[in-house]
Amino acid sequence: MRYARILALSLLLSFSPSVLAREGSANVSSACATLEFMGKMLALNTMLPADFDDVGEMNVMTDALAELNLLACQPVILTGYRRGNSYYANGSLISNDLYHKAWYFPNGQLFMAEPGLDTTIYYPNGRIMAYHWMHGDQALFWPNGSLTTNYFRAFDETWYYPDGNIITYEAGYAGGRWFYPFQRLDGGIGQEVISSNWGIEDEDFTFLNFTASGTLFTASERIRRKLIFDDIDLLDVPGVLLLITRLYQASDSAKQFAPADVNITGAPF
Repeated sequence: MRYARILALSLLLSFSPSVLAREGSANVSSACATLEFMGKMLALNTMLPADFDDVGEMNVMTDALAELNLLACQPVILTGYRRGNSYYANGSLISNDLYHKAWYFPNGQLFMAEPGLDTTIYYPNGRIMAYHWMHGDQALFWPNGSLTTNYFRAFDETWYYPDGNIITYEAGYAGGRWFYPFQRLDGGIGQEVISSNWGIEDEDFTFLNFTASGTLFTASERIRRKLIFDDIDLLDVPGVLLLITRLYQASDSAKQFAPADVNITGAPF
């Protein structure tokens, strides 16, 4: 009888409001980390579009992500009222319950069916980012619909730029070879190499330079400080690519999607 009471008490506590609130908060953190990752993908596709990509459409999508981020992810404390009464400025629904129900973009497009679950993730244009987001061994897609990688968060896998060029054959491997999204400048076969030992301190990488007339030329530089990565760092291929583009003062919108909870550093949860 005593053990039955203990079991009943344990079950009661497992469904207590505080426990459910912690679970719901973790779900929101997961959704916001996913939104942050989507922001990286969208920023890169906007800066490095394929031939027929509509950059204007991508800018509109960036605005949609920014509004969702502002209303659902930036508040440090999500009140009970806000959790169940979330609407955009245009009156469209964000979610009936940010903890456990579907999230939507301002245009009504589904973002995810439920946070914290293995579910399909959609861009604001209706294209799919991932069919099974919580599974790291699944395919990932750019906002333009092209394949990013066949195996997200997997080591030694190939990643592609939005135009189909190779980023790397060796994701998650310090010392792997990474490429720029254009052909070799010396006229040789293949893409221009960023580095054949990317992420390793004091190894060489190819830095792009431009003359006053706009002529492009390269210089060999040393990998130091923020360019030193370990294997886990190099699984976040979009994040590393954004750091590379920032070497050239290229502006992007990805930084605005950093969640208010600065402890959120990985996606998916």
